[in-house]
Amino acid sequence: MIGRNYRGRVPQSQALHTQHAPASDRRQVSQVSHEKVLEKIHGNLYAIVGEAVDEIKNEEEKWSRQEMVKRIVGYIFKAAKAPELLTQPWQEVARTVVSHGMSSYHAACGERTWFWQLGLGNAFTSAVWELLQMRNRPAAHYQDVQDYVVREFENHLDKTLLTKGVWDAIALTFHDEAIRAKVYKAVYNTHATALEELMDDSRPMDDARKVEKFTKKWLEASMQRAWSAIEDVESVLTPGQVTRLFQNLMAPFGEGHEYTCIPVTLIEQIGRPPRNWKFLKMAVQDMFREWREGASATQPAKRRRKAAAPISDALPVEEEDGERIEAEQVPMNGTNGSARHEEEMEDQLSEPKEIEPKAEEDADDADMGHPECTSAEECTGNSTLQLVRHLLQEDDPGDVYCEACWAGYVDENPDLMGVWEDGERAGELYSAEP
Repeated sequence: MIGRNYRGRVPQSQALHTQHAPASDRRQVSQVSHEKVLEKIHGNLYAIVGEAVDEIKNEEEKWSRQEMVKRIVGYIFKAAKAPELLTQPWQEVARTVVSHGMSSYHAACGERTWFWQLGLGNAFTSAVWELLQMRNRPAAHYQDVQDYVVREFENHLDKTLLTKGVWDAIALTFHDEAIRAKVYKAVYNTHATALEELMDDSRPMDDARKVEKFTKKWLEASMQRAWSAIEDVESVLTPGQVTRLFQNLMAPFGEGHEYTCIPVTLIEQIGRPPRNWKFLKMAVQDMFREWREGASATQPAKRRRKAAAPISDALPVEEEDGERIEAEQVPMNGTNGSARHEEEMEDQLSEPKEIEPKAEEDADDADMGHPECTSAEECTGNSTLQLVRHLLQEDDPGDVYCEACWAGYVDENPDLMGVWEDGERAGELYSAEP
């Protein structure tokens, strides 16, 4: 589980070196042998990592505390032994140690439930600081080194978490492996660019507007790339599928987890958007409409085996194919609070007024099945129902169905196993209402 400490922060009590900065922080330079420094690094790591492991050791089912500490110390210590560190500037030393150490740590422990919660920022800081005592270098204050190293550590966690979040969201949306790979490349590679473009905009705007602008930039840039890369794309990137994809990106690990693929710098104060965010649905509808009307200056080109039809003919039209993107009422189950938080967040986020759906259309769509149910046109439920995910095996998630369709399947085959996908029971094994 990815809990509230997923960014790897540690309690101040674990910052052993912060409380008593080394004497060399007072600009005293001492020459120490490489062997002595490595010996000291090793000893410090055992103490700091050991205290960090004590916070999460109960979540490990296989390794003992001693084994956990030994493994993690080994990953960081190996990174600190690299010979090139002896000649690098201190910032580069920090980047190299964190990058190499995190690479080994993630490869070995990335699937452990505690990976995102173990605070190793101060362990990396200790290793880097001791390396800086080996020779005459431009002096750096300990606090500056610690701030830099912890930031590097958190950046690596964020990148790793974004990789997992984007992939999980795509896997929940598409079944074909080849399509997943192409959509992943388009979505992941446009994330940083969309954020940079937003940050380059110097106009004043509140956090809610920033979230909207980032989401719109990311949506349009990623789907333009994906549209050009996928064959027979009009049957893959439908408005409904694109909406579901970005809904999953809002909460890639489920409603019960706080993580979102929206950059944390944009949502620290206001929290993440709700899954059934009206702005998102309207932005998708607006994007497809612009493509149909040729209003977008960067209109994407399709990739097909046969000659491509005009994009205005290929893109779905709501009135003809019945796949509208309305603001369906998905039960809210907030991550940083309650449904009230979701409602407050929704109040802050605007929607394009010119494409606001009509009330009578909402009423019609509510009777057309749940938009996320795999049964599609044969769905017997509606958008107000909760979702159930089929478990092919205990840890092998399958398709998602509304509770009405799932109840019918269970009646036919009582051995089917599923878990609630959203609502108050999200993550629990399915059981019918008494």
